[in-house]
Parts: sequence; structure tokens; C-alpha cells
Amino acid sequence: MTFRLANASDDLLVRQVRLLRDCVALAQQRWDFTIDAAVVLPNEMQLLCLFQDANFGTRGAIKLICSAFEHHSPRNETNVWAAETEVIEISGAVAPLRRTFVEAAPVRAGLVKAAADWPYSSAHKRTAQGDEMGVAVA
Repeated sequence: MTFRLANASDDLLVRQVRLLRDCVALAQQRWDFTIDAAVVLPNEMQLLCLFQDANFGTRGAIKLICSAFEHHSPRNETNVWAAETEVIEISGAVAPLRRTFVEAAPVRAGLVKAAADWPYSSAHKRTAQGDEMGVAVA
């Protein structure tokens, strides 16, 4: 899943990464999915998730993440997110490649030279995290 902000020049997601993480954790509790890889860029979040049933829970999780983030965002704005969240269903055989692709997003964006250097990524999760729920970033 790829979530993008409506304002492509905004850095709200990294400024509010803890809130975003809590919103994802809330969706995980409700829809029971796991996250294999994650990255939060200034204006985009990518999640590689495993749902028990791809037809059940995906849209609900997206809606919950987006609405909870909008509701609790310090700006208290609506329409924070771009019109659509990109969802790509992949096979298990492709998952390792997609994980590498997701975790390399900060390198492609020119934010860091090595994926593990970006603090808002599962590639960086080898460092201590404050909480094990939600996206293992920041």
C-alpha cells in the first residue's frame, strides 16, 4: 500500500511519524495484518502488508489509517491524503523484491545514501524502537 499526501511538498508524515505509527497500529488491531516492510517519507508512506484475505480488511485498514491520522493531526485538516491509496497485490515469490523496493525508497528520493540510514524505515529497525506496535519506524 502506498499512501500519499495531497500536498506533495509537505513533510507532515515525518513530523508526525509517532501519530502515523499509532494509526497503523490501530488498523492492525482491527484488521489483523502484519507488516513485512515499511517506509515513511516526508509526504508518502509505503507498507508491504500481509492480510489473511486480500479481499477482506485492506480497504478498511486504509480508511482507518487515513481517517484516524486526519482526525488527530495537529492541523486538524480534512483531505490530508491524496485521492487514492495505491494497492498492489503481489505473490509471495515477489515479496522479497518488493521489500527491497520499499526500503530503498529514501535512497531513490535522494534523502540518504543507504536505506538503513533512513530512520523512518523498517530497514532501520535494527536500532531500538520505542514501541513494538505499528510501523517499526522512528
